[in-house]
Amino acid sequence: MKILKIAFKNINSLRGEHEIDFTKEPFLQNSLFAITGPTGSGKTTILDVISLALFNQVPRLGKLSTSEVLKKGAILTRNQKEAYAKITYECKQGIFASTWQISTARTGNLRDYHMELANVESGHLDLKKSDVPGKNEELIGLNYDQFIKSVVLAQGEFAKFLQVPKKERGALLEKITGTQIYRRIGQEAYVKYNQVKKDTEEKRLKIETFKEQLLAKEVYVEKQTQSEKLQLEKKNFNLSIEKNSEAIKLKENLQHQQKELLATEKQITQIKASTAEFEKEKGKKLKQHEEIQFFAEDLNAWQNLQKEQKNNSTQIEEIQQNLKDFQEKRTHLQTEFSSTFQLEISPQNASEKLNNYKEKVRTLIAERSELLSVYRTSEQHISGLLKDFQFSSKPSNTVVFQQELKEKQHEKSSAFEKLNKKFQLEEKSVAIWQEEIQQQLKLTRAAEKEDFQQHQLKKDLNQKSEELKKINDSLKNLPQQVEKIQQELKLKNAQLEAKQKTLEVEQLQKQLEDFRKDLVENEPCPLCGSTHHPFASAHPEVKNHLKTEVEQLQKTIQQLQLQHTREESDWKRFQQQQEKLEKEIKPTESLLAEKENAFQENFAVILQQRKEQSFAEMETKLETNLKELDQAKELKESLTKLQELAKKSRELAELIAKGKAKSEAIETLFKGKEFEKEISTVETSWNRNEQNIVQQQKLLETTEKSLAEVNEKLAKLTRTLTAQLTEKGYQSIEQALSLRLTATEAQAWQKEREQLQQKSIELKTLQKKLQDEIKKLQEKDNETSLEKLQEQFQQGKEKLQANETEFNTVSRLLENQKDNLKQIEKLQNEVGKQLKQSEHWQILNELIGDSTGNKFNNFAQDLTLAQLLLLANKRLENLSDRYRIDQPTDEEDDSLVAIDEHMGGQRRSIKTLSGGETFILSLALALALSDLASRNIEINSLFIDEGFGTLDPETLDQTLDTLEVLQAESSKMIGVISHVESLKERIATQIQLTQNGQGYSSLTIV
Repeated sequence: MKILKIAFKNINSLRGEHEIDFTKEPFLQNSLFAITGPTGSGKTTILDVISLALFNQVPRLGKLSTSEVLKKGAILTRNQKEAYAKITYECKQGIFASTWQISTARTGNLRDYHMELANVESGHLDLKKSDVPGKNEELIGLNYDQFIKSVVLAQGEFAKFLQVPKKERGALLEKITGTQIYRRIGQEAYVKYNQVKKDTEEKRLKIETFKEQLLAKEVYVEKQTQSEKLQLEKKNFNLSIEKNSEAIKLKENLQHQQKELLATEKQITQIKASTAEFEKEKGKKLKQHEEIQFFAEDLNAWQNLQKEQKNNSTQIEEIQQNLKDFQEKRTHLQTEFSSTFQLEISPQNASEKLNNYKEKVRTLIAERSELLSVYRTSEQHISGLLKDFQFSSKPSNTVVFQQELKEKQHEKSSAFEKLNKKFQLEEKSVAIWQEEIQQQLKLTRAAEKEDFQQHQLKKDLNQKSEELKKINDSLKNLPQQVEKIQQELKLKNAQLEAKQKTLEVEQLQKQLEDFRKDLVENEPCPLCGSTHHPFASAHPEVKNHLKTEVEQLQKTIQQLQLQHTREESDWKRFQQQQEKLEKEIKPTESLLAEKENAFQENFAVILQQRKEQSFAEMETKLETNLKELDQAKELKESLTKLQELAKKSRELAELIAKGKAKSEAIETLFKGKEFEKEISTVETSWNRNEQNIVQQQKLLETTEKSLAEVNEKLAKLTRTLTAQLTEKGYQSIEQALSLRLTATEAQAWQKEREQLQQKSIELKTLQKKLQDEIKKLQEKDNETSLEKLQEQFQQGKEKLQANETEFNTVSRLLENQKDNLKQIEKLQNEVGKQLKQSEHWQILNELIGDSTGNKFNNFAQDLTLAQLLLLANKRLENLSDRYRIDQPTDEEDDSLVAIDEHMGGQRRSIKTLSGGETFILSLALALALSDLASRNIEINSLFIDEGFGTLDPETLDQTLDTLEVLQAESSKMIGVISHVESLKERIATQIQLTQNGQGYSSLTIV
């Protein structure tokens, strides 16, 4: 994974938009760069931008949300409305751009943050914002924690790590590598085992509790016997209670039946009294009614004939009044026909006159409608023709419209003649002209496009040629420079080898006194390791010039190796660029020659017409001609339409004149507005009125005839019925009718009589039934009184209740015994099963478990440290051939040990190393952690933070030499983050951060 570009806006103190493009100069020539600036200027903000854009997290704040941004006042620059962080990186799958952004709404509230991921080549990926960090992790191959440890190397942490005792080293290693999980695993194993152990003990305590509640075996048998005895007593008590209950029910039923018999006899007495009262008040009248009802049919017929006689008389009067009203309406309708339709009619000739009149008027209206239809069709056609013109008058105003039409024809004709004269349209049509000009225009545009492409090719070719010339100039002197450095390196290595051998011989020949002379206060003794030398103070210090020369030669060789690596790297890079440019220039020259030849051949006609004109001027002229030809075409079409308009206007004037004549003829016959509606209404009224007159005359005749028949029938029936009623003692028909009850009244009295009779029969039947029932019950009854039976029943219930209480108590004891035994068996099974299942937790607790987690954590940290030191020593091979790092033995100091290969593999405490040597070892550890975190993922972008401020100038130079070697050998892009001013002199490429005094910072790339 390699970072290509960082872009951001309004992040922390860096206000405004900023971009750091590692694919452009000065980063192409120098992949080692410094991020410099005073404390608080925003150096670490650049690292925050990277982690924020990829994972929505920053090391100092953790995972971010809108509420976190508001609460902590971080990320978004003060007084700004929006911010974004964007990183473009390259991985195995391609080049991707990941963006994080946030903004403020118009209300002043922060909107929720947004994240997106895009493939630079194929475009935006359809992902939710919450899926973007996971997708980045998948593409890069590292999660957030691994990424931070792989890309950002906190060298200062490892400098501290090298020197601390073992106990502190484990805690620091846990912090640096993020391996707190092993401590938690040890604690979890301890907690899990103790939880299982606690559960098991609780269940064992429960088992003991249940055992304490069990009954003794003798007591249990005694309770079982007692339970059986109580069940037998309960059965006897139930039988006694049931017998008493039946006897009580018999007594109560007998008393109830006797009460029912008394009530029934009382009701029989009441019914007899009611029957006597009914006969006294209603019986006689009801008998008279039933006697008269013998003549009911004739009496009803006599009443109906009287009603019919009265109805016929009334109806005759109504019919005579209706006839008078209809005749008055006839006179009114005749007057309306005369005034509105100019027509005199009578009942005898109305039909014939109306038919002739309607036929005549309808013929005139149909002719006028036909003319109107033709007029509208013509008007629509004219309106369609008028769409392309603007007339101030309407076509219905024919005189004014035709005058305006002549003026427009003259105007269009003049304009067309000018264009006709220019293009000679009689000889060549507009369509042919347009086709020829469009072909010329198409060819001109193609020539212009081809000319532009040739110009771009020439420009590109010139740029590449200039660049190739510069590279060739640079390559002339590089081989000689490389050869010179190689010769010098051979010479210096030979000198170093000779001096080192002399120094080794000299060291071997030294006696005790010689070592004393070399002792320096606060530096370890090579024999005993002590840093305090009380017996060496009397000896004068003798300077070892040979050792100083060896160190000077080593430093010179290191500088020469670095210079050699740089020169070879530049040589290789220039050769690659030279080869690439030469491959690109030859095809470009061939393509340009082909395009120039094709251009002259394909566009010869255009080039001949061009003369001094530009392609744009030629196109403008051709486009103007096309527009004028379009105008000529439109003018010709307009003149054709105007001629047709003139013809249709004349036809319209003729239709208007004919229509007016028809309207005048209709008005002489009809004075109304809507002929069909009005003639239909009046005609319908006339016909309906005539029909009503005829119907009323017929009805009058029928009603008078019916009245005569009713009178005759009524007289005959009166004579017959009067004679019959006189024989029965009634003086007249009217007297008989007055003694007759209404149907409702007669029906009610008859019903009342029947009910009294029925009720009397039912009560007598019930009386007999109750007497029989009482006799049977008295035969079954015993002599014991009801009160005595109830007392015996209550005593039985009390004994049964006492029996049940005692039985329930015994049963509960027996059930508890069974439940307790089941619970004991269940808990014993659970304990056995739990102990079997928890064996692995017991084993894990014995191996790695404890309350602090130290047991497993220390084991895991030892393995991690071994792996880390293995990777660090591999890195040291590239940084320095002198030292290797190892863990201390039991006899050595707790801090890590440096093995000095130049001193025959001597083991030295890290504390005895110089600042520069300590930095190299801590840098190797930092790179090792990056390797450990990234595993099989290639990381080509590193940022080294901290550690440079404590170095002296000489050590700082040595350290920077080491970093340059590392960058040259690994081709990694390395950023050094520091506020040390002297870095500016050694690292040419810098990202400089400066503060402006208002809480904001600015970023400059130099």
